[in-house]
Parts: sequence; C-alpha cells; structure tokens
Amino acid sequence: ETPLLYYAKPSWYIRTTAIKDQLVKTNQQINWYPGHIQEGRFGEWLRNNVDWAISRERYWGTPIPIWCCRNCTFEECIGSVEELASRSTAETRALLDSDDYDLHRPYVDDIFLSCPKCNGVMERVPEVTDCWFDSGAMPYAQFHFPIENETLLTDGRFPADYICEAIDQTRGWFYSLHALAILLHGKPAYQNVICLGLILDENGEKMSKSRQNVIDPGSLIS
Repeated sequence: ETPLLYYAKPSWYIRTTAIKDQLVKTNQQINWYPGHIQEGRFGEWLRNNVDWAISRERYWGTPIPIWCCRNCTFEECIGSVEELASRSTAETRALLDSDDYDLHRPYVDDIFLSCPKCNGVMERVPEVTDCWFDSGAMPYAQFHFPIENETLLTDGRFPADYICEAIDQTRGWFYSLHALAILLHGKPAYQNVICLGLILDENGEKMSKSRQNVIDPGSLIS
C-alpha cells in the first residue's frame, strides 16, 4: 500500500511482437472453457501484445545465460552445460564435471569465457530470468528437453491434453506457455484449458491474504 516509483532502465526482451499474428491464430486451435475467454480476456491480451521483458535484477532466479566480452562487448548465449564447459577454463570444466555443480548465483558468475572475436574475457550479464519464463518452459524443462527425451514432441506428451488455472493466468501461465510454444514450435502447448473464476468477499473484492478477507477453509469444511 505504499507508492511505487517508475523509471526507465535497460532490460532484456523477447520480441514476441514479431509473432503476434501467430499467437492470435493458434489460439483458435485451443478449446477454452468458458469459451468467452478465448476471444475476450486472453484474445485481447494477444491482440495487444508487447515485447516480453524477461530480465530481473534479483539474486534468486534462473541466470540469463548470456556472456558479454569486457573488451569488444560481443555477446553470446550459451545453450547447455556441455557448451559452457567447452568454452570455459580448465578449472571450470573440472567443476562442471562434478556431481555437485550449481549454475545459480553466485557460482555461475565466477565462470568466465574467452571471447571468440578478440580473445578478451567474457562475463555473464548480471540479470536473472523472469520466473514466468520458467513457468512457460515447464513442458520442456520437466523432461530436460532437448538435451534428453528428444521424442517429447512426437510421443504424445506434448501438447498437454488440458491445463487448469484461474482467470488471472491469462497474463501469466496461460500466456507464457503459449508464447514459448509458438516461438519454439509454432503450435500451442495445450489443447484444452479450464479457466477458473475468483472467489469474492461480501463486498465484491477478490479474496486475498494481503487484504485479510479470506474465509478460513476449516470453518467451511467443519
């Protein structure tokens, strides 16, 4: 309940506006319940799509795997532990070969690469990834795809038969799943979606722990 100060600053983006028409078109392949969400709340969100700012200046989170050269500012995205090990120092390779390596902060920030352009030192950019990107990557991350389970897209495990969440996820999980699936494969991540409503209190306000207007579930069950 305190004022927020907004100001502009650099961020990493995914250019989702480049696939806006695909996002809208493939939404027609999904069975929504209730049906009005498809063209309503979710459809409007897709039609008014803006680029996805995925970077966060936090400590906890999935580190953005982009290394930048201190000298020539060349930037490179690393796609796997194997690729990271092949580009790093002997000490780092030995660490990544062990069973207890940790690619979270602060350990990943101690991994430096050699720049292929000028032989300078490359260090990881400081940001971590928006946690909603992690949520959208769930269909692949849970199976360590594509490093493992290469048949994920063809053996019936993808897309999901159905997913279910509340209406606020039209801008959250529903969207992040859809955006990543279209970016990566050009088809939806789920075939059916049940979109739940929200329980309101006696004043018509959303029940929330922060507002302390929730009903004790124990009193309802007993």
